[in-house]
Amino acid sequence: MAQEFPVDAVTLRRANRASWVLVFAALAYGVVCLGVALGLLPSGSGRFADTTLGNGVEVAALVALGWRAWHCRRISPFWAVLALGVGAYCASEIAFDVAEAVLGRGVRGITGLDVGYVVGYGAMLVAIVRLVWVGAKRWRVGYVAEALGIVLLVAALAQEFLVRPLVGASGLPSAAVTTWVMLVVVDALLLVGSVLTALRTGGRWWLPAAGFAALVAADTTFAVVSIAGRYAPGSGVDGIAVVGIALLGVSALQVRTAVGPRTRSRISIVITPAVVLPACFALLVVDHVHPLTDSAIWLAAGAAAAAVVRMVLSQQELLELATLRREALTDDLTGIANRRALLADLERRCASEQPFGLALVDLDRFKEVNDGLGHAAGDELLRQVVRQLVQAAPAAVLVARLGGDEIALLIPDADQASAVADAVALHTAMVRSYDLLGHRVHVAASIGVAGYPHDAQRPSDLLRCADIAMYEAKTLGGRVCAFGSGEPGGTARGRGSLTLMTQLRSALGLADPGEVPGACGHLRVLFQPQLDVADGAVVGAEALVRWDHPDLGLLSPVEFLDEAERHGLMGHLTHQVLDDALAAAASWRVEFPGSRLRLAVNLSATNLLDVDLPTRVAELLGRHAVEPAGLGLEITETVLMSRSPRTRSVLDGLRELGVALSIDDFGTGYSSLAYLKELPVAEVKLDRGFVADIARDPRSAAIVASTIWLGHELGVRIVGEGVEDLATLEVLREMGCDTTQGFLHAEPLSAAAFRDWLTVRLAGVGSAP
Repeated sequence: MAQEFPVDAVTLRRANRASWVLVFAALAYGVVCLGVALGLLPSGSGRFADTTLGNGVEVAALVALGWRAWHCRRISPFWAVLALGVGAYCASEIAFDVAEAVLGRGVRGITGLDVGYVVGYGAMLVAIVRLVWVGAKRWRVGYVAEALGIVLLVAALAQEFLVRPLVGASGLPSAAVTTWVMLVVVDALLLVGSVLTALRTGGRWWLPAAGFAALVAADTTFAVVSIAGRYAPGSGVDGIAVVGIALLGVSALQVRTAVGPRTRSRISIVITPAVVLPACFALLVVDHVHPLTDSAIWLAAGAAAAAVVRMVLSQQELLELATLRREALTDDLTGIANRRALLADLERRCASEQPFGLALVDLDRFKEVNDGLGHAAGDELLRQVVRQLVQAAPAAVLVARLGGDEIALLIPDADQASAVADAVALHTAMVRSYDLLGHRVHVAASIGVAGYPHDAQRPSDLLRCADIAMYEAKTLGGRVCAFGSGEPGGTARGRGSLTLMTQLRSALGLADPGEVPGACGHLRVLFQPQLDVADGAVVGAEALVRWDHPDLGLLSPVEFLDEAERHGLMGHLTHQVLDDALAAAASWRVEFPGSRLRLAVNLSATNLLDVDLPTRVAELLGRHAVEPAGLGLEITETVLMSRSPRTRSVLDGLRELGVALSIDDFGTGYSSLAYLKELPVAEVKLDRGFVADIARDPRSAAIVASTIWLGHELGVRIVGEGVEDLATLEVLREMGCDTTQGFLHAEPLSAAAFRDWLTVRLAGVGSAP
């Protein structure tokens, strides 16, 4: 959840001290009121305490609310509107005390001095309504009508079934009884709204709910004793009210987080008209049997009108919701299903455990069309190819665009053989010439096929298998290839991969002497700094592996890690990276004793199947004298989908060791967010694909902001990867991101270069942003 409260230590200490002062002052006033009520103190002391201490506490609470409103003026209007309401309430309180002091007696009945209460409670109600509908970026007519319908219906019921009987029984003026009862009704609505907010947000948002609960108790008691004619200033009633206002002031000092946006479901959009309209109709039916008061009829009519407006607008919102949902699952260019829709379908089909095939289609030499004829021609080619596939594919086959020129075909109820047969038929139908903006272009394609459950049992693995098969098909000159059906000895690509992995075994020291002729290079561990967003302090570094190959140059992880995993080398590779990285971290702790840098190292899915991993990590930590808290192990989002007891056992072992666990590239996987709360993670790293665009793309910004809010709600630290400019850093700072990493701060550095960079950084000379 995003922070909206100044979080520096000095401000927090001052806020805590002010909170205690408010609490003790309110309790002191409550003790005086209790003493008066029990006859332990003279009645005059209650009036004096009400005028001085009671008003003082309420004004102090108003100051706290005003201070919070000023600090959050650009984030949330809630505190400003609440401060306005409490200010108007305090104005009436002070005005009544002054009038009673001048007159020498209590002020009876409804007077102009009650205006402050009306304005105050109205403003507080507006604040709570805005808090409940915080997901709306602006005041829409539908939200106003929804809130107004509820308020008017409750007022109509209170007018008929509370005010009317009380007026008849007490003989008091209707205006006075109506005012007292409606204050209780508004208090109850404030309490319900604040409780809903606290249930959704949790934490210290229960403080406003406690304050409104106290006001409900105070105003209910005030109404009862006023109707009985026994109210006296400075009594226990006033003590409860002062405690309620004080709690609102304390909440302004203690609530640290903003309320997250509320997602409107279809039911929530129509629930208010569905409740308010029948209730209003029932009141009007009752009016024919037992005539209602005019005010109750008018209030019910107003509630019904508001509900009708909300119902009409609900239809539009439901259409918008359906359109957004459809667009979220549809590719903008071609009109077919997009990656999100495909992944959702894969999840469902894997859960059903029914066999199906997945084919990935890649257009050969598509880049030449884009470069030679322009992107408009490339887009038109994609549209025509998709139309051809949709026409040729059986009705049950899902055609989806993954991005670029990659198209997926989900073939239900098919084993690998039948899926390959369908893919061959579709390949024949789509490989033809197309007319593109006056040019005739022949298109070839490569298709890779993988089957569930034969090749893989999870969507991510199934996509990877189909992708491998598709690249295998490309090496064969554009055809259909099934996963695992390569030629004996492998294709040219396969033989090259085998040679590369043999060289990697040698670089890891696993090959027998003379097994690999010539040099094979060595692995290098680079370090990219991680900085605290709040103060720019260096808080850690991520270890990134590179392979310095004698013939191919410096290879990035994407060029060899997947193959290393397929060949069973990830355990040895991870061990070496951990060993080198911890050795560097140990040297930094000696050279920079004042710094506490966290070291982040990546783990693969294979590593997490190794039950001995926690033991080996503990041995390496002990060898280099590095505390477990100084090491963070990053796992990819694919792990979130695995409910393997073995993987969970390894994660629990690492957590018990004291090592922090981090989810890397969060937002790019295919997992359910529900799995996040089940894993013992301390950190989430936002994928650079989202972070890079947040200063320009509102959708990316919304995803990142929601993820930061979610992470903070779950008590995990948020790291933004791929920060390359100041604008991105500033947006992340405003969203409450904890740590950032990227080329803006520094590129990945060797251990020696990182030591030099850190020296300069700590000296404050030429420091990066």
